[in-house]
Amino acid sequence: MTDHRINRPFFQSLLVAITVLATSLASHEHLSAAPGPMTPQELQAFGKEIQQTAYSQDAAKFRALFDWTTFINRVLGGYEQNPAVKEAIQPVRKQLETAYSENNQGIDSEILAEVGSGADYRFLAMRKEDNQFKVIFRFLRPDWTLNYQALIIEKQASGELKIVDIDSLSTGELISQSLQRLYLPEIYKAHLDVKDKLSDQEKSRIINQKKRYDFLTAATDKTDPFQTYTQLPNEYKNEKIVLLFLAQNTIETENDKKYQSVLGAYRKYHPQDPAAELLSIDYFSMTKQYKQALESIDRLTAAIKTTDPYLYSVRSGVLIEMGDHNLAGKYASKASELEPDLLQPYLHLINLSVMQGQFDASIKYLDVLNSKFGFAYEDLDLSELDNFDKFTASPQFKQWQSVKKVAAQPKEGSVN
Repeated sequence: MTDHRINRPFFQSLLVAITVLATSLASHEHLSAAPGPMTPQELQAFGKEIQQTAYSQDAAKFRALFDWTTFINRVLGGYEQNPAVKEAIQPVRKQLETAYSENNQGIDSEILAEVGSGADYRFLAMRKEDNQFKVIFRFLRPDWTLNYQALIIEKQASGELKIVDIDSLSTGELISQSLQRLYLPEIYKAHLDVKDKLSDQEKSRIINQKKRYDFLTAATDKTDPFQTYTQLPNEYKNEKIVLLFLAQNTIETENDKKYQSVLGAYRKYHPQDPAAELLSIDYFSMTKQYKQALESIDRLTAAIKTTDPYLYSVRSGVLIEMGDHNLAGKYASKASELEPDLLQPYLHLINLSVMQGQFDASIKYLDVLNSKFGFAYEDLDLSELDNFDKFTASPQFKQWQSVKKVAAQPKEGSVN
């Protein structure tokens, strides 16, 4: 009689085989499955990684944070729907691909160069808007030129996060759009080479884009941009980059009435957009329209949707010019409290304490300036401040200078 019971060793082998197969299938399913949605924790960690890598000045590692294929597609993808155009602009694509390979210079190397020269590139916030994930950076150059960048982040099939574009908030456009405009003459020529294969819509689009390009690159000392503006296609007349170009021209020509008009149009068509406010803070401060400068700071703060301590310092500077020293001191103190490594608030606090005759505080802030940032009293020019003569004649200043001289003398027995 045949024994139908399963042989024990065979049964154990079968169980092992099934277990291995199940594990293999599960592993394969895990590897092939699409990554989960991006989490706030991932986005925050990536923002910090971007900042750390920028300060490390590791060019290869910083470049690897970008998805250059997607970035280049964002520059050219709108044109490449037409196979003939796609073929015609291949040289442009090759140029872009070359720019972001090996040691060639691209937007990533420009950021690193700025940081290496002393610019502050600081991760401020993260958010999801317009169905895009963004990390917000403050870009503050040593000359106090301020910009904000919203880095657009996508999750790859591998699960890695990558930068796919950058919204430069001071220019009002994505860097991919800026590059598209930079290459517009070549893109335009490529369209002309295949014009018999273009639809009427494609012909109209490239012609209008060329008109905008010509408007934005015209020499303003030879043409009046406000006259050529009237000849622009209607679709571009209220575009951010066009209105900002007009605003810059009014600043150069010192035409306040026109500046106010352009600013009004910008705010009308692009409410809560930071670009015009970044420009207006400097403009209104320069023209001593301090109330409007403060309003622009308010608008900018609302537009970036986060607290930036540097804007407290900017507000302090405007309030100093307005003569409201008490409120200026509060904002400068708040800025230094929230971001202790920020230089400008301490400069405001030194100036304010001298002007207000608070010389003990002046000495304290001068010591902080030296210990934290390496700047000595001799590096500053305080001579035009109210009370400067009283400060240098004060007992506090004389004692402080005396202590500094003693500290600077070589100790007995030391080797010079």
